[in-house]
Amino acid sequence: MFLDLKIENVVESVSEWSDFDVASYKAKKDNIAIRLEEYLLNGNNLLDAEKIQQSVFPETEIDVFISHSHNDEDQAIRIALSLEEIGLKPFVDSCVWGYADELLKKIDNKFCIPPGWENYSYALRNRTTTNVHLILNAALQQMIHRSELFVFLGTESSIKIDEYMSDTERLSSPWIFSELMFAQNVKRTERKHLDKYGMGMEDYRILEKAAFDSKHVEFRYLLPQSTYSLDYEQFMKWLSSYSLSDGSDSITRISGLQHVDKLYAELGVDAKLLEAPRFS
Repeated sequence: MFLDLKIENVVESVSEWSDFDVASYKAKKDNIAIRLEEYLLNGNNLLDAEKIQQSVFPETEIDVFISHSHNDEDQAIRIALSLEEIGLKPFVDSCVWGYADELLKKIDNKFCIPPGWENYSYALRNRTTTNVHLILNAALQQMIHRSELFVFLGTESSIKIDEYMSDTERLSSPWIFSELMFAQNVKRTERKHLDKYGMGMEDYRILEKAAFDSKHVEFRYLLPQSTYSLDYEQFMKWLSSYSLSDGSDSITRISGLQHVDKLYAELGVDAKLLEAPRFS
């Protein structure tokens, strides 16, 4: 991960993406949930975070990781769709934790009712809950590590003002807390660098030209602070300022990453960190 960013003052706004578009994106998430369920409900499989990562999340390229509360899922998906349109590869975190409780219930029904019992074994349920949450959390952390930009949507649904500590922001989601803590402490990586030799020469010439021409019972967790923050209106202005390219998927993605560099510059990232070219 190169940079973590908190989007502040997030509000509902007019979007080019319809409810049907959002529902279609959620269908992708359902496929991930199905793969995860099939893996964990197979008694012959090991509860191994790395193997789950390989079996359930085979996508190796992630540009933007989006962290959000459950109530903001549709808004996060609309942002993800806009990022995809400019060639980037986003990942919405609820693809992993959105079905955690439903998945746990299925696992508990299969593994946590001893023969002759009508109810769950308290000890077995504690074991499955702890292990499944740790495994999902490890998978999320690996996705964050593989991404370049970590984006946290700081809305009223995700951040609460503590009743007892004036002006202290607190989180109601343990998932978001874990993601923000990991993003705060994970080792920083360089920006992504793609190889132009995977593209045709005509694609490369188009890209080279574009580089110069383009324009329940709730708990509370103290909010870990992001390295950078940006107002939602400014973020959406940056996102909508991208000029769509006519090249291949490879060109579109590199152009999208170059557009991300404009966001980094706007945030005040040290210019020396942005000197390396996006392709060679």
